[in-house]
Amino acid sequence: MKRRYLYLLVFAVPAFIAAAITAVLLFGAFAGALWLFVYGDNSWPATIDTALVTILMLVFLTLWAGLLALAYRAGKRQESCTTLNTRHLALSAGATLFLLLLVVLHQFGVGNLGTPSNGVLCARFCSASGFAGSGMPPADSGATTCSCFDTQGRVARMVPIDSLSAKQR
Repeated sequence: MKRRYLYLLVFAVPAFIAAAITAVLLFGAFAGALWLFVYGDNSWPATIDTALVTILMLVFLTLWAGLLALAYRAGKRQESCTTLNTRHLALSAGATLFLLLLVVLHQFGVGNLGTPSNGVLCARFCSASGFAGSGMPPADSGATTCSCFDTQGRVARMVPIDSLSAKQR
């Protein structure tokens, strides 16, 4: 197998992850700018949803193709070498692990992975009990009660966070 094709295979996964992360970040920035400066909390036209997804996919595919072109070019330059450059293999593996670690750390940071916070436990409990909303006292107050609100915004039920079932954790 020619090195140019081998490099495409070796760097396809880290290029894919890097392109996906970058595209999602740009998508968030663009959607955030539209929300802040154009549409706000008003309803958005359906064409904007389609345009945002189209831009997301175009940015992703362009970045991935560009990174794969760089890998192809690097592989083409390595074809005259008799042995495989182990530093490049290590770079590919390291980049893949680093980018995956960034994704996992982000998911821990936003609470999608790991032990849910007291606020999340409270929200899940109140939602499952049919209440319109939930709330927790300020963190520096030392209180650990969960307040469930009715549709008028009044406290309908207060529950100590410790009493919530272990199944919700």
